[in-house]
Amino acid sequence: MSADALAVSWRGRPALVEAGGRFMTGEEMATAAKPFGMKAGGLYFRGRVGVLGEVSSQVAASVIAIFPAWVIELTWRESAALPAAVAVEAYRRACFQWGERHLSAVAGMDRMAVLAERAIDGAEPSALPLFAGWRAQPRPDGVAARAALALAVLRELRGGLHFAALRSHGLDVPVAVFADPGGGPARLLQTAWRPQEIDQLRRRALAIPDLADRWNAAEQDTNTTFAGQLEVLSDAEQSELATLIGEAEAASRPPAAADRGGQGLTTARVVSS
Repeated sequence: MSADALAVSWRGRPALVEAGGRFMTGEEMATAAKPFGMKAGGLYFRGRVGVLGEVSSQVAASVIAIFPAWVIELTWRESAALPAAVAVEAYRRACFQWGERHLSAVAGMDRMAVLAERAIDGAEPSALPLFAGWRAQPRPDGVAARAALALAVLRELRGGLHFAALRSHGLDVPVAVFADPGGGPARLLQTAWRPQEIDQLRRRALAIPDLADRWNAAEQDTNTTFAGQLEVLSDAEQSELATLIGEAEAASRPPAAADRGGQGLTTARVVSS
């Protein structure tokens, strides 16, 4: 693996995480949820996990580990009549419509989709259930919609690798948030953790003396393994892909995030709208 590949993996992380996840909290998700009498967050949970089939709330909570289990359990009770396949299609539609709204005028999105899909198709999906499920979904014909889906699936790849890396270093996802420079209690509040639950997580985090070292090691492992998955592309193509993802992120950045350089994607709306 070249040093350039590692640099691309590291440099491209913020833009991929941001651009690949914006549709999850966008207006399009709320619109897609309305016919089912659901909030955006309910469709987000059911649609994202729905590619795994009719799984229990416990299974869902294990793969979307950043959220407390009670939120998933509540969603599953309130949407018990919604078939997984229907939720997936609505979630896909929200992704496509977000892409059409935000990426249609961005040059190079056809090329970005081609490069991202080559990386997606060449990746090893073992132990990455959400990535495997979303990779198997049909791809739309429209350039902007296809680019949006490619961003989302590539994000699932990196996210799955990161969760696996955290576990390999003895960290579960909520505790790891305390070591993340962009995390902490404020981030947990955004993802529906209650103050008393955050206090419990804080105590667990404080009991790990090398928490920051473990998190940094997991982050480095994520960058290394993600770079390895991109090796189906040449160094030049990897750099091109990172540049195009950055352009997609900049073009789709909400006005409120502009002053933060694209950082601080909030997930609060996932459970409140």
